[in-house]
Amino acid sequence: MKYDDVISVTGIYQGRLMLFIIELQGEDYICRKAVNLGKEEKSAVHSIMNSGSSVYLADSYNNKIYKYDYASNELCEETVGRDPRHMCINMNDMYVANFESDNISVIDLCSFALTESIPAGIKPHDVLYSQDKNMLYACCYEENEIIGYSDREPVIRFTTDGMPMHMLWAEDSIIVMTYFINGNVHSKINFIDAESGKIEKVLTLEGMASDLEIDYLKNRLYVINIIDKNLYVIDTSKKEIIKTVFLGGYPESLTAGEKFIYVTNSKKNNIAAVDSDSLNVSKVIALDFSPCCIKIIN
Repeated sequence: MKYDDVISVTGIYQGRLMLFIIELQGEDYICRKAVNLGKEEKSAVHSIMNSGSSVYLADSYNNKIYKYDYASNELCEETVGRDPRHMCINMNDMYVANFESDNISVIDLCSFALTESIPAGIKPHDVLYSQDKNMLYACCYEENEIIGYSDREPVIRFTTDGMPMHMLWAEDSIIVMTYFINGNVHSKINFIDAESGKIEKVLTLEGMASDLEIDYLKNRLYVINIIDKNLYVIDTSKKEIIKTVFLGGYPESLTAGEKFIYVTNSKKNNIAAVDSDSLNVSKVIALDFSPCCIKIIN
């Protein structure tokens, strides 16, 4: 039977934090790889990303980046700064935002060894690399600021509306998800002109958004909200919300494939597959574990 997609997903199984490589087939799945990352209370994977035949995981509890090569079935690790949150890759370099040590670790992917540390602003949460501009960007949560680096040196600074958490690139804009707290938490989607740093538009979502991903083919941004349990679909050209899809439970993380947007739900122990054409929940895949971070591989 032909699979729909192949994903990497972290989850809790019998008190252990696991990484699974899974083939999704309709409402069923086949687990191709299972990697034990340690006891649930002794690890905290904040984010994952796929590149080549490897899955990279940021463990904010142990201050490590893990690399799992599912072709060779090898797991290795490297220690970085305190509380690593998110990663990005350019060529043979990986950049890691360290939330508590206010710096960016650089890992050489060939040797998988730490090579240097770049000073950042206060509490960097995410990093983004633009090959077109040859620039590294870091969002600094405590400063409401995006810092742009050229040759490891800060050269530009953009102000955000809210405390920046996540960044994505869309044509000539940087899309930044921020939090705004005034008694209640609101999430904001900033569209920032990458050349001038000017905020072009801000969309406000009531509650706390937990993850986002962009679909470049459809010019859409997908955002999940753990408070109202919705998936928000945003047209990145019009910079408008075009639909919300109710998911329920506790939507943790999402990833977008060619046909489906997959959302992990840790309260329901499942993955919801939203059809990317109809924008309705097409199927729900029940799991034998409680899922968290998810990224598509194929």
